[in-house]
Amino acid sequence: MKPMYIMISMLLFVMLLSGCTTTAGDHPYQADLHELYTSLPSAHKDFFQGREEQSFKDFSKVALDEAPSMDAGQFYFTLRRLASFAQDSHTTVGLTQEFVQHFHAIPAQMMYLGGTWRLSVVETSFADFLGAEVVAINGVPIEEVEALASPLFGHDNEVWFRHSLAGQLNLTELYSYIGIAEQPTDEVALTIIARGETEHTTIRLLPVKADAYAHREFAILTQNPTPTGPSQSYYRAFLLENRPILFIQYNVCADDPSFPVSRFTEEVLKLIQLEQIPKILIDLRYNSGGDSRLFEPMIAGLAQIQKETDLSIDVLIGENTFSSALMNAKQCKERLECRLVGTPSGGSVN
Repeated sequence: MKPMYIMISMLLFVMLLSGCTTTAGDHPYQADLHELYTSLPSAHKDFFQGREEQSFKDFSKVALDEAPSMDAGQFYFTLRRLASFAQDSHTTVGLTQEFVQHFHAIPAQMMYLGGTWRLSVVETSFADFLGAEVVAINGVPIEEVEALASPLFGHDNEVWFRHSLAGQLNLTELYSYIGIAEQPTDEVALTIIARGETEHTTIRLLPVKADAYAHREFAILTQNPTPTGPSQSYYRAFLLENRPILFIQYNVCADDPSFPVSRFTEEVLKLIQLEQIPKILIDLRYNSGGDSRLFEPMIAGLAQIQKETDLSIDVLIGENTFSSALMNAKQCKERLECRLVGTPSGGSVN
């Protein structure tokens, strides 16, 4: 098993950092909390959606009173809780790089696979437990951990909640905030069931600071990337080896400044017609959204080609398919002769 270096992965959305303009004597955390408290209901359409407004006000008041004594982790997750009152996947709080430096994480990561939480990344000294089912954290059943963390992650469905939680489930500031650890620096006990086993095993992990995390060696569940796996490219297209199938991967609903999506669309459509390609796979599995309009000319062009040929199209989706990307998947289903293939999406059409 080849060691690999990884960093703590964070989902970055609304970037909040203390230091807003405050009146004299105000603590910076209080200023940020007050800003979020006042701006959320006014900026968010139907923020309360018929729910009790008083609980939002009560939580905000307690948070403002306690803000001066909060550490970075408590402040961050308090902001997350405040934003999650919207109960939608688009309204959330992310981490600035400055804040990340204050956080601790166990040298492992977990992901939700096939109905269970599993160790997807672990320090090489525990490599034999890679892929193990995670049953409990510090003796707290993983289902209870989910329930305690749920109010901190605004979400429209459980798929997106677990996807979001996976990005922060190794943060020990989260453990202390939800009450399953005393301090973020405390040793963490993971109760697991190793692959091929039925008995519970406990492994103990010491949290490390973010700057030390990058210098650890890790084993990763998916060691051998495939040509059709995740890519750093905004979008790309290529013929699958030894098969007359064009693979179109669309990873973000945005324009690559060095290769505009309009040019990409033009080249792809021209290639399909010149080479008389019979089948296409459109991969939206790793696309978390942006501007859905950018991909519409591709859909329109493919629809026109289907009127003239027997072009077969499948659209791949997954838990990362979110917001505008899901809208594009829906447009494909409505405007093309195609199938949606994969796992439940992150939802939240925008």
